[in-house]
Amino acid sequence: MKKFIFLAIGLTLLTSATVIIAEVKADAQPKDSAEAAKVESKVGQESNQIVVYYLHMDRRCMTCEKLETYSREAITNGFTQQLKDSTIVWQVENFEKEGNEHFAKDYRLFSQSLILSRLRDGKEKEWKNLDKIWQLVGNKEKFITYVQTEVEKFMNPAEKE
Repeated sequence: MKKFIFLAIGLTLLTSATVIIAEVKADAQPKDSAEAAKVESKVGQESNQIVVYYLHMDRRCMTCEKLETYSREAITNGFTQQLKDSTIVWQVENFEKEGNEHFAKDYRLFSQSLILSRLRDGKEKEWKNLDKIWQLVGNKEKFITYVQTEVEKFMNPAEKE
């Protein structure tokens, strides 16, 4: 009887964990291809635009998922107006997917990364890899502050330290 109870509890926990992981993945990805196309269509619309890329690989661990979730939260909560007027565009891409390999080459990637890309008249003029995200993923508050501060500096190059 005890074995049955432990088995039932174990299956319940496993099912709950699977549901939570599925919810995190669902939140981290565009809801459908129409939403993804809408995001892509905003790139290059403005004469001066910042694209924030979260670039990931095929295989993704829980930390990788957290990197994306925290990055998305930092951008969506910190730059609401800029997202609405498309001066900032949030874009998630798998750089191992066929057709996206250029991201790895262009930004010298070897793992998940958060890239800021400045576009002028639809052409990339400057980019920056926010490489401290891996060090800060264990502290959500510091992570979000870091990302928002770096985006602010990137948006206003004259104010760089």
